[in-house]
Amino acid sequence: MLSLLSATAEPPQSVEIRFCPASAVRTYPLEGRRELQSLLLQNAAIINHGKAAFDVKEIELELLEAGKVRDTKKLDTKAIQRIADRGAKLQAAGVLQQVGFQFCGNDLVAPNIKLAGPKLDRDQALLIASQVFAFNGARDTLRVRVHGNVDGRTTEFAGLIPIKSEFAQNKYIFPLRGVWYVGYGASFHTGHRWAIPEEFALDIAKIGESGLSHKGDGTHFDDYYAYGADVLAAADGRVTSAANDQQEDPSAMQRPNETQEAYFARLQKEQGERLAKGLTAITGNYVMIDHGKNEYSLYAHLQPDSVRVHVGAQVKAGDVIGKLGSSGNSTEPHLHFHVCDKPDPLMCAGIPVNFSDITIQWADLPRPIQSGDVVIAK
Repeated sequence: MLSLLSATAEPPQSVEIRFCPASAVRTYPLEGRRELQSLLLQNAAIINHGKAAFDVKEIELELLEAGKVRDTKKLDTKAIQRIADRGAKLQAAGVLQQVGFQFCGNDLVAPNIKLAGPKLDRDQALLIASQVFAFNGARDTLRVRVHGNVDGRTTEFAGLIPIKSEFAQNKYIFPLRGVWYVGYGASFHTGHRWAIPEEFALDIAKIGESGLSHKGDGTHFDDYYAYGADVLAAADGRVTSAANDQQEDPSAMQRPNETQEAYFARLQKEQGERLAKGLTAITGNYVMIDHGKNEYSLYAHLQPDSVRVHVGAQVKAGDVIGKLGSSGNSTEPHLHFHVCDKPDPLMCAGIPVNFSDITIQWADLPRPIQSGDVVIAK
């Protein structure tokens, strides 16, 4: 979604503010009883299409409720220079192409656009990324206001995008049965929240009596308590895509006596290599299901040859669709589950889900899942 205000020195279309995801910015509860919400503006690009340079002096990120500004974050010249430098480095390193799902393909920054700033010449853009808000109550619109100079004249441009504070429309059950540990959820201290398709995704594992996810030294898939568990369709729907022939790679797991720092460095290199290989190198064996209402669920990293459904098959909530494994970009056996708005596992935007059949251990009242929760699925 894009929007702009006319400026005095240039025609209305001279500077464009573009968002990714384009349809809306979604919130996730931090504390429901206190109406405390979290919001992440993943990406906004300020693009100069005009002949004259646009010198960005200040950026205001505003959250609105019924037309009134409730929250404002200001980016001054130092902050603008910092994000401009970061954007230019990302583009020079090829990151926009490597993780195209994070930048909506070419929809946010077209191939002819160069990331720069604070001064933007024609066909240059300033990329604003990963801006976090926390607030009480309701907000319905996010506005980006950009102040600067064109030909020595003070100029302002603005872009608007809706804020959605709602869960998926369909009813979903948890995709596993029993007691499970959600290592990654929508909390900011874990990695999912920062990636567009998996912003509200879950990485689900099982913990044993030792407090670990595996017995022995954890070097074999069979060591992991989660491995081989039945994975269930979370709602009625039709299978839109699936893969069943991807092998599991034990070298992706942390090695005995390997430090976290050494493992992370190795993991980053290997993940980059998997990204270059395409979709199934990331998802591994997977199933994607269309539930209607522009909601699609993904079940990734399944065991090889365990997928029981085929493209076009109709499934019911609770049907076994495969077995939990460690294929694709997986650091240990677990289920990656998310719901998003398009039938492509990566080129989509995540949608938060509230499950109808779970209890969260130590939660005083029913609430959405957070990273680190122990979930009991009936």
